Amino acid sequence: MDDGSWSNDATDSRRGFLPPRDPLCEFDAERHTGDIGEYLRTLNRLGHRLPDLLDTGELRSAVRSLEAPPVGTLDDLNEREFTRLCLLSGFLASGYVNLIGAEPVDVLPRGVAVPLYETSREIGRKPILSYDLLCLHNFRRPDPAGDITLDNLDTVQQFTRHDDERWFVSIHVAIEAAAIPAMTACSTAQRAISRDDPHRLREALETIAASIADQIDIMRRMTDGNDTTVFANAFRPYYNGFEDVVYEGVDETDGQPQTFRGGSGAQSSILPAIDATLGIDHRETAMTEKLDDMRRYMPPKHRSTVDTLRNGPDVVRYVDGSESDELRTAYNTCIDELTRFRDIHFEEVIQYIREETGDETGTGGTDYMSYLREIERETEAMGDVR
Repeated sequence: MDDGSWSNDATDSRRGFLPPRDPLCEFDAERHTGDIGEYLRTLNRLGHRLPDLLDTGELRSAVRSLEAPPVGTLDDLNEREFTRLCLLSGFLASGYVNLIGAEPVDVLPRGVAVPLYETSREIGRKPILSYDLLCLHNFRRPDPAGDITLDNLDTVQQFTRHDDERWFVSIHVAIEAAAIPAMTACSTAQRAISRDDPHRLREALETIAASIADQIDIMRRMTDGNDTTVFANAFRPYYNGFEDVVYEGVDETDGQPQTFRGGSGAQSSILPAIDATLGIDHRETAMTEKLDDMRRYMPPKHRSTVDTLRNGPDVVRYVDGSESDELRTAYNTCIDELTRFRDIHFEEVIQYIREETGDETGTGGTDYMSYLREIERETEAMGDVR
């Protein structure tokens, strides 16, 4: 488009891909009457006790004894309560199926299967604990008036009592917060092209590069508070997916086993949005097909953002045809920073997963070794717009 009408309002300029309000930390069960209020109090207790129930091996019996939500529960919840129900049922489901050291199970009891499936269906997400619930809706600020920064973040829900788990989630949330200027600048960049405004485009590209650099600084701090052994053995197993699991009591599945990918950073929308803006295309392989499938685990509005950016004005063509050395430098700096991000991320994945477990498959079911290196090379190759 070249008529100046292009726009993308799918991301919040104040919050990026984070929710517009901080997640709910607990149900206010007193706001609800009768069976619904008691049901929500039970879920609050299970959420608080989850790490201990996993440690003692009592979680499965606790989940099996949980009733499905009383009739009318979903209609009685506001948006944040709705998301909390999805989050808690997702955590309980993953703890139940992926219980460390326990025998495999192939049926998810109705007490968590029904609320997880029904809330996920309404939200437009897969009924499993994906990145959105693990991170985007799983934080609180000890100082509610303070910024969303690494020193002002805690989790809402965990599988363990380890502070390493809190740090792992907080790193991801802080990266999402640091990406907010880039997400706004992605829209600005493509709007600048539609208006033939190279000055504004250069400023937007410089903002994207600076934001990626900030994200890298946060990512580098992962080892400050997250021990590799604790990560690999104490809580990462709970991020695994489900294979051939029956969702008991869910009529839509007709009793058929369900298979879903586990939670993974590949389900974050940050890098796909930046790739789309910068015109970075990845060669179609079996791996990219899996990554495309990963995007189906993103919230619908986030997928829409990436698609809108992908279909927007062509930044590469505009920069390549420009006579501005400053504009080319700004674009190439984005590519350099994005390549650096992917290189450091690859090193951390090796440190936390392969060196600890020997596993070359991520929790989302992808062969991260070959994919991450290939996607890094493809990103680096874009840095030839001179």
